[in-house]
Amino acid sequence: MIGSTGIEGVQPWGWWLRVRNGVIEDTDGRQWRGVRQAFWEGHLRFPSTHLAPEQSELLLRVLASIERHWIGPEETMHDLFCGDMLFWRFYQCWLSSIGLVEERRGATSFTSPLTDEGRSVLLMLQATREPEWINLPFGRVLKAVRQADRTGADDEREQALRIFERAVTDLPFLFARETINGLHIVTLTGLDANARMPLRKVVWSLSFPEARLRDDFFGWLADRVNRWADWGGLAYSRGADALSQHLLALLAVGMQDRPEL
Repeated sequence: MIGSTGIEGVQPWGWWLRVRNGVIEDTDGRQWRGVRQAFWEGHLRFPSTHLAPEQSELLLRVLASIERHWIGPEETMHDLFCGDMLFWRFYQCWLSSIGLVEERRGATSFTSPLTDEGRSVLLMLQATREPEWINLPFGRVLKAVRQADRTGADDEREQALRIFERAVTDLPFLFARETINGLHIVTLTGLDANARMPLRKVVWSLSFPEARLRDDFFGWLADRVNRWADWGGLAYSRGADALSQHLLALLAVGMQDRPEL
């Protein structure tokens, strides 16, 4: 149970730090702007980065999920890591390696509870939480983590792609960006004229490991929007594999035209 003095008497991480001349000072005399920085850079030895707030919120939510013992590891993987097993397994192993998760006989780092230090870190992260994170659903937190390194150029491209997408909605064959179950996908849909009521039908799709790669490819498609009808007809008449082979051949030709690649 979480009380004013912590979880089962555990104190928040950093209770030993002291304030001197308006800054936080640790026992080695190192000075920090706050407790979270002392933990992130001093204890974990991570570099100073603008990614720290998003990563700290992710750590907080993972620790809080582990502390709720009734939630199983499979549910945690799907809920917190969008089903990404490799990311989830690495994260759990990392927590164990830094002493935040217990190793017990008959248990693994995927099913073990928090150590006292893990509970201590959990309390500190809760106490120093930034207000704007509190009510965000976890999907928004993951999105913030993944987009924390976006640049102004990325934002400009995203705006341009959205304007383009709104302008081409009436095309008979339409490429579109989608995110389904954590996968970043480009789909091609066309009207099914044989149905009693004409509806759009997916005739081709391609998934990517991250949104930026998907958007790179979609940008390439957008530059060739005048070819979409022909490419859609190819996929509709000869199948998705035929379109994949055709696009791959075009990309290969483009690489020959740019020898620096």
